[in-house]
Amino acid sequence: MPMSRTAHFRVDPKLAHVLGENYTSSEKALKELVDNAWDAEATEVHITVPTILTDAPIIVQDNGSGMKTAELESEYLNIASPRFSRKGDRTHNLNRIVKGRKGIGKFAGLILASEMELVTQAAGKRTSVLISKTVLMEALGDLEKVPLPLDVTDSDHLDAKGTTITLRNLNPKLSHLQPDKLKELLALDYGREPSFTIFVNGERVFHHDIQGEKFQTEITLPNGQTATVSYTIADKPLPGKKSGLNVRVGGKSIGKPHLFGLENDDALSDKLRRRIVGEINLPADSLELTAAGGDVIESDKGFEMLMQAMPAELKQNLEATHTNEFNLAKGRLTQAMNRRLESVPEHRRSIAEERITRLMQRSFQEGEKLERIEALVALVLDALEMDEYWTVCQHVHEAEKVDVFHFATALEEFGLCDLAFMGTQAKRRLEFLDSLDRLATTDATTEKQMHTALQNNLWVFGPEYSLMASNRQLRTIIADYIGSDETDRPDLFLAGNVLKQHLLIEFKKPTMKVGREAEFQATKYADTLTGKLGMPLEILIIGGEVDSKLVDDYTGKKTKFVSYRAVIASAKTQLEWLIKEITAKPDIK
Repeated sequence: MPMSRTAHFRVDPKLAHVLGENYTSSEKALKELVDNAWDAEATEVHITVPTILTDAPIIVQDNGSGMKTAELESEYLNIASPRFSRKGDRTHNLNRIVKGRKGIGKFAGLILASEMELVTQAAGKRTSVLISKTVLMEALGDLEKVPLPLDVTDSDHLDAKGTTITLRNLNPKLSHLQPDKLKELLALDYGREPSFTIFVNGERVFHHDIQGEKFQTEITLPNGQTATVSYTIADKPLPGKKSGLNVRVGGKSIGKPHLFGLENDDALSDKLRRRIVGEINLPADSLELTAAGGDVIESDKGFEMLMQAMPAELKQNLEATHTNEFNLAKGRLTQAMNRRLESVPEHRRSIAEERITRLMQRSFQEGEKLERIEALVALVLDALEMDEYWTVCQHVHEAEKVDVFHFATALEEFGLCDLAFMGTQAKRRLEFLDSLDRLATTDATTEKQMHTALQNNLWVFGPEYSLMASNRQLRTIIADYIGSDETDRPDLFLAGNVLKQHLLIEFKKPTMKVGREAEFQATKYADTLTGKLGMPLEILIIGGEVDSKLVDDYTGKKTKFVSYRAVIASAKTQLEWLIKEITAKPDIK
């Protein structure tokens, strides 16, 4: 029997805080409604975006669990009551990670439109509620008193489930919602989810619906069947787990995304590789799969053919796309670069041009902005123009042909030049330490920011670490160790040197105190990573301050617990001593 009445919002005290957050685009606001469908364990979502200059509404329809009337009133209309705080951080049946973290996704629709109607079905009932932005605004913040028209009727089918949200009277102050931009945004989060299919205006969202240059090809397999390859070279790098080519056999995703060996190609930067996204579609039974059907047997002849054909295909188009972009950017820099190179000695000019071109190529691969590349080129040119070593080395070379006296004098000149350089470097490093100190004493600084600042400046920890560096193999060891789960991941950095010595640094926030729990964590690092490296490991855990007992207990051991301020102060002391010693020499100014 139909029933009509009114419902009301229930307001959580956190409302004032969470409503202060906003969405930076119409597409991001609409995605919030898709996130709600994900949390409701929908397997399909259909989004209708109206064409421009029409009064048609936006419609988001899913086949999720829907809501009972009581659930709608007690939970959905309970503002700022996050789903995960009531039901856990994973969904009940599909074990999905819950997206709705703040409980205000329902208001995303009211950013786009002045009226939002929600119709949901569950337990044989169809419940609809109408929310008017105009009425809410007139309530002057007293949302609990706003009447919300609510209707309850019997569903056409007892087992009918799902939710439909209709947004009417779209906000004229916002630009028209762009279907392609919406598809790209949704593809980043959901394009690889096999149990969650999204359609925008009837077109399915795929993980390669990313802005960039599109490519398509076909590869005939040894058994005569055809693999259809569709991929995009994206305009910018994607997160690692969202890039690569998905292999689909009979419409089902098999295994992890592939780069078909390009991940081991040192000529390509990591950021350049991460611009590849797409899929390879094959007929059912075209490849031999593992017993559970979750991965391809690598010795399958068809897969071996893909492994042979795909690297050349991908690299050719990746480099062609990149080269076109690079040449356009290089053209804008060439004129200024040539003017500067005129002042470089002729015998050094070709070397300078080669090095600058290599620098630009690599920087562009890494996705650096043009302004930053210009700054890097200027820095290299400055170094070439001001490098006194070129002149001194030329004197040494010429003196070697004359006599021992002149040769010894030239070598002395080299040593003085070396000391002068060390003095200049020490002064620049002191300036760096002042900036690092400001970063380390700012409450908002994160462990990731401290990691970024220090990973290529290991001299800060002492002269013995100056020649240490990370590489791809060491980064892979750390990535495998911490895994893909973003929750509570430690920020780790692993470096090594030519003597096969290794240093592991765990960065903590400058506001965090390194306490007793760090002792257990250090032991775990030593046990696990020492086995992977096959040799002893020095461990450094650095934070805002350190428990004094830890410092006493671990003095002289391979595990050290230090604070940023202490490390910076020690580095400053060493540099100040070096500058004093150098300037005390009569021939050094």
